[in-house]
Amino acid sequence: MENFKYLIRIPNHLGDAIMAWPAVKAFLESNETETIALMMPKWAEPLYKNIKHSKIILLPSNRLHGLGAIYFQAKLLRSYNIENAVLLTPSFSSALIIFMAGIKSRFGYQGDNRNLLLNNNLKLPKNNIAHRSERYKLLLEKAGKKRLNIQMPQITVSDSLKKEAVELLEKNGINKTAKYIVIAPQAIAESRRWGSKNYSVMAGKLIKNKNLKIVLVGTADQYDAGQEITAGEQQIVNLCGKTDIVQAASILSGALIFIGNDSGLAHLASMVDIPLLVLSGADNPKETSPLSNKKTVIIRHDLECISCVKNVCPKSGEDFMQCMKDISVEEAFEIASKILNNPL
Repeated sequence: MENFKYLIRIPNHLGDAIMAWPAVKAFLESNETETIALMMPKWAEPLYKNIKHSKIILLPSNRLHGLGAIYFQAKLLRSYNIENAVLLTPSFSSALIIFMAGIKSRFGYQGDNRNLLLNNNLKLPKNNIAHRSERYKLLLEKAGKKRLNIQMPQITVSDSLKKEAVELLEKNGINKTAKYIVIAPQAIAESRRWGSKNYSVMAGKLIKNKNLKIVLVGTADQYDAGQEITAGEQQIVNLCGKTDIVQAASILSGALIFIGNDSGLAHLASMVDIPLLVLSGADNPKETSPLSNKKTVIIRHDLECISCVKNVCPKSGEDFMQCMKDISVEEAFEIASKILNNPL
């Protein structure tokens, strides 16, 4: 049976897993004499596999949620001897899992009725507005009893992976000398969607005025939205649902800019250090905006309901989705043009 002083549970969502990356890396580097277990969804392995002093425990996609997943994960953890568990996940079920696994010290933030399952609780920062990366840092500092110095999240895309990305793009009509940008065609939450029509017009203006190709990247569920944006335009390639996280990172690394909402792909774009243009509305940039020095955010701070963090807009009539409707194609195109003309 392997022994670990610490287990860190990595979040289940791409954006959260990337926001956790700086604190996790700093924590592992501050414990150079120990190997620390990281439990995470299988898809997240490429984000963390190159961090030293870690033992990665992977969870298949069908063992992340539900009653069966709780028993599976608890049983898996009981096969190790773990002294401390740090939950970067906010759910009741994740706290129940480490409790059932018999782990002595259990660290996590309060909430979701899980306080009794955790014997080392932290309250969320006042007003709940601290950036999520800072929350992860504070929690790991409490568990490790030492201060951490964090950096921007980053992932290295090897030359071989870049070559594979070029080959994938060439198969879809974009040759290796072509300049392109990446657009995420649709946010998962309805309240954060700028709309296929806006993205289609935006893409058309970029193609016409900047002589660029457009690559659409996202999940399989976003493929239809990508097709609406493509609308037969040969300069736009819809790769939604056709890339894994490594391929998406490789394609992003060669792009001139990423355009889209605050999403997992926006955070992945920050990891490969390209400029980002983020269209923000229902999301709260103070809490979840991608960590990047090359980020421009368009947001309507004057709206009373801005950053409501609701998945469905509660407004109606002319006020419905106003935070997104008030961002014009012309404004987004002008800002994108400035970024393209003056790359950081």
